[in-house]
Amino acid sequence: MTEAELQSISRKYESFRLQDPNREKALLHSILQHGLREPLQCVHGGGSQPFILLDGFKRLRCCCKLRVHRVAVASLGTDEAACILQFLRLSVERSLNSLEQARFVDELHLHYGLTVGEIAGRLERSKAWVSVRLGMLQEMSDVVREAVFSARFPLRCYMYTLRPFTRVNGIAGTQIDRFVRCVSGKGLSTRDIDTLANGYFRGGEYLRRQIEEGNLSWTLK
Repeated sequence: MTEAELQSISRKYESFRLQDPNREKALLHSILQHGLREPLQCVHGGGSQPFILLDGFKRLRCCCKLRVHRVAVASLGTDEAACILQFLRLSVERSLNSLEQARFVDELHLHYGLTVGEIAGRLERSKAWVSVRLGMLQEMSDVVREAVFSARFPLRCYMYTLRPFTRVNGIAGTQIDRFVRCVSGKGLSTRDIDTLANGYFRGGEYLRRQIEEGNLSWTLK
């Protein structure tokens, strides 16, 4: 373990991790009171940003807000693909959800060229486990992916409301994208989004148009 300047830490995998403003707010308060209790988990590389962050993005953002200039970092190694594999093997302890796991599995498959069998073997998981996660990302459009990972659209609503619409009802991806754009970042509860989704996809053209025009409160009533 060592210390590193914040500007020496690369955030290239930040978009792979789901944001949670409430947890981040609580973490900010904790760091303000007690300091940073856990080191950031990094790949130790080279160049102007020798540390590539894999775990600790909430902590890093909090430190930036608090103007902390140096933080403790723990290196998982120097081989980026091997470090991602190690990080995934510890994903239960690190509480990665299945969608975050999918982003890293997809990176190993597409960027590093590992086959489904190779990933499964290195992670000591089944090929089905790997295939399910690759399939999850293939189902998501860029619009939906950005909204979910930025916390503007709840993961629960995507997993248990939108996915069934696309799988069972055959709703086109363009319609899913339009709906997500209409309701993302509006501060709606998961119940409200579920209600609006049923209205949008099952309530006919009139309700769909009201939602697209931004009349969300009226539609919910």
